[in-house]
Amino acid sequence: MKKYLIIVAALLFAAPGWSETLRVFCSGGMYPVVESLKADYEKRSGNQLTLEAAPSMGDTPQAIPNRLKRHDDADVLVMVDYAIAPLGQQVKADTHQVLAHSYIAMAVRQGRPMPDISSVAKFKQVLTEASTIAVSDSASGRYIRSEMLKKLNLGDQTAKKVVVVPATPVGEAVAQGKAPIGFQQNSELKAVKGITIVGLIPPAVQQDTLYGAVVTASSKQPQAAEEFVRYLQSDQAKTMMRDKGLTPL
Repeated sequence: MKKYLIIVAALLFAAPGWSETLRVFCSGGMYPVVESLKADYEKRSGNQLTLEAAPSMGDTPQAIPNRLKRHDDADVLVMVDYAIAPLGQQVKADTHQVLAHSYIAMAVRQGRPMPDISSVAKFKQVLTEASTIAVSDSASGRYIRSEMLKKLNLGDQTAKKVVVVPATPVGEAVAQGKAPIGFQQNSELKAVKGITIVGLIPPAVQQDTLYGAVVTASSKQPQAAEEFVRYLQSDQAKTMMRDKGLTPL
């Protein structure tokens, strides 16, 4: 009888409908979306999500490439799309899906005057007059430091005012008064309390960042992981992306 019960238990755990736990590394731009979808996905699928914030790039230990290098593995990666290909054989390329467009916005501390960034000239003036400019150590911050300031013909004097905020939301630094203005993906700023989003930066200097999802090569439950990636393309997910400030594909 005891042997029979052990066999039945083993079959139950091996059954296709048995709940699985997916570990998801998600970068900031998509994190508010996935976090808000977590309960709906778990209810629909019967699976559980362990969601962890992880930058798409950068020098911090939490960055996705650094975590994978030390075999801190996940089942699904949701991250800046152009950062997926360099991961090479660490991901299953045939599961890769592009999910949404994301744009950079500017924020100030709640209650502070709203700068006018309605034109390139006015935006440039705001940057010139700011004492400190907070940016992320991921895609938007890299773009601002390496490309945007050059497009605006702003030299070293402005570049020296840029402060990189590693591994934490730029909006938090602005809310705490560490910088009068900050820049990050619109969806990331919308998730932070204590700030006011001034708006998207002018189109002439804007960066269109794509976010994507992919299953890792090390996933122990690849079928469930692929189903989650497909869920992120559902109408429910697209509605949430719009609510959080992204433009779904």
